[in-house]
Amino acid sequence: MTRNLLTGAITVEDLPAATAAFIRKQAAAKGLDGDPLDGVTHGLRTDEDSLERLSSGPRTEHHTTEMLLSSQLLIISYRQGHDDTYERVDAAARVSFHRLDQLEVVTPVPDRPHRTLGTATLGVLSVESRMVGGPRRTTRNIPTGNAPEATTFRNALVDAAGRART
Repeated sequence: MTRNLLTGAITVEDLPAATAAFIRKQAAAKGLDGDPLDGVTHGLRTDEDSLERLSSGPRTEHHTTEMLLSSQLLIISYRQGHDDTYERVDAAARVSFHRLDQLEVVTPVPDRPHRTLGTATLGVLSVESRMVGGPRRTTRNIPTGNAPEATTFRNALVDAAGRART
């Protein structure tokens, strides 16, 4: 399997309108007060293309992950497809909200090569938390690539989570 990651910094204004609306709707459904996109200080978008050669022919998949950081929340939005001009989110779209005072940035597990770019753990942001409305603490491994924007986002997340716990 061949994977290609393209990572860049984003703002709330860079989100497709349907994604922003989906995030707001899911926040309301989870009981979060106010607009979760207000006060976002950092954002990171990763577009991941994977190509797998099958006996029936090549299969290409595209996934987009957007992470948005505010003083209280990490928002992770995940969707499939290439089109940012869509009017509604795809059926596989998901969003999760993580309170920073309950979040920890952890070292990626190296025995998960499909999420850690081969055997190296570079290019993956691993967070352990209990997402809002979730039943238990889990670890999310989010591919970010090794761009400077990913390092900046990771550092901002570590700092914000530390401040939220004090």
